[in-house]
Amino acid sequence: MWHNGLIYKLIQFKIPNYLIVILINYLRNRTFRVKLNHTFSDIGSIKAGIPQGSILSPLLYTIYTSDFPKTNQIMNYFFADDTAILAQGSTINYVIHTLQKGLNNIEKWCALWRVAINTEKTHAVMFRKGTSRKELKTLSFFDEDLTWDKEVK
Repeated sequence: MWHNGLIYKLIQFKIPNYLIVILINYLRNRTFRVKLNHTFSDIGSIKAGIPQGSILSPLLYTIYTSDFPKTNQIMNYFFADDTAILAQGSTINYVIHTLQKGLNNIEKWCALWRVAINTEKTHAVMFRKGTSRKELKTLSFFDEDLTWDKEVK
């Protein structure tokens, strides 16, 4: 999570300044260090993200993603930092076209708010009545072709 983007959104939500200052102090000047066997790395600065396990983290994440792209044709579902988008329609072509438009909007949003997506963990699943031998048109997300799977974990 991009700290300056979060601060901007907190201001847009009209969060009182004194609370924003507390959150800035909470997020800034955080460091990390890696231990491998008995050797420690140099100390690094944390420039983005929120502390895992913090009671504030789910709330800050919800604020940060509150303007995630929404349309009448696509339903968004969130669980922690996992996201699913769903589209339904009377034809496969309509559903695929709708999903591709949604993915394009999500790409723009992620670029604007500096959200990184692991495309290797991004999958497409088609639920439909009956079976079809028709090859499904490939969806593209961040210049990667998404695989059509029967199920995802």
